Amino acid sequence: MQDRIEGLLSFCSEFDFGPVDISAGAKEFCRQLDQEVISLCKSLPESTQTNALLFLMHCFRIALGQEFSIFTKYYPPAWSIVHWLTQNDSHSGKKETMDARDAKRAHSMALLLHPLDDHLNDGELAATHLALLLRSQSWLIMHDALNRLISRTDGGKDIVRSYLDNYYRGICGSEALDSLDSYCSHFRKQMATWLIVPFLAAQKKFSDTQTCDAVKAAYESFGIAWRLLDDINDIKSDMIQGSHSSIYCCLPEDIREYWDKAKGEEAAADNTLIRNILDYILRNRIIEILVERIVVELNSAASIADDCNLKSWAEELRGLLKPIQIPKFGYEGHG
Repeated sequence: MQDRIEGLLSFCSEFDFGPVDISAGAKEFCRQLDQEVISLCKSLPESTQTNALLFLMHCFRIALGQEFSIFTKYYPPAWSIVHWLTQNDSHSGKKETMDARDAKRAHSMALLLHPLDDHLNDGELAATHLALLLRSQSWLIMHDALNRLISRTDGGKDIVRSYLDNYYRGICGSEALDSLDSYCSHFRKQMATWLIVPFLAAQKKFSDTQTCDAVKAAYESFGIAWRLLDDINDIKSDMIQGSHSSIYCCLPEDIREYWDKAKGEEAAADNTLIRNILDYILRNRIIEILVERIVVELNSAASIADDCNLKSWAEELRGLLKPIQIPKFGYEGHG
């Protein structure tokens, strides 16, 4: 059993999506997103600008001397969707539109704020004056860009209000998460700030509600797949920290009690509770279930993207899928 547990933990720590071929235009768009973060730092009081940049480099593990690139740390479909929805015809000779510029600015802040908010909330980042300043300034820039964007969008104000409400409903809500489906449904709310710009950009591009809803659904499926991947990667640290991940939601009540009791360094050193949890996960193929769900979500996102004629984005999503195989840990015949 110990060998199988070690095999499980090794798989979970190494499990990842495949590499994505990124076009020259998408690479330039990513560089421009990073420039928005540099502009964020420059918008702060002069005395804090350098420290803010160093703070973000530390958060995103960018070493001194390396290129400042935050968004290369994200899987490309997280940000490239805005590029594919807002890009100009390469032969048109047109300059970037105000809509495209504001969409880029708002989405860069939304992507930055998600981990920043998470880590300030869970204590991984100390709530220093600098961190809070960065957080509040990012929200301000995002709101300003969204306000300009929705001033040129029918019904835009109600759309943004609804998505922000959904975000806080997911972050602050206390609904019971007693299954994988309820967990995924809850995460759709938590990623609502990421959905705002893609939905508004889809409205500009397609002008029909059905296609806009489809783009939203595809992006949600990508987000869920990424969240489940993170949960697999973080299985042991989530147990030690007592975080209720998708894996926790797949467990029966008695095993959840073990998970909650395993919180803390003393329990981690003991490992008895953790071994019991991992034994149940092995025997009941929990990781296999999550990987299968990841494959379903990414396939769904790619198929929808094709239907919406977002062919390049669909290819990126399929790139994530290429190396994924359903794991086998040698537990056939057990439970």
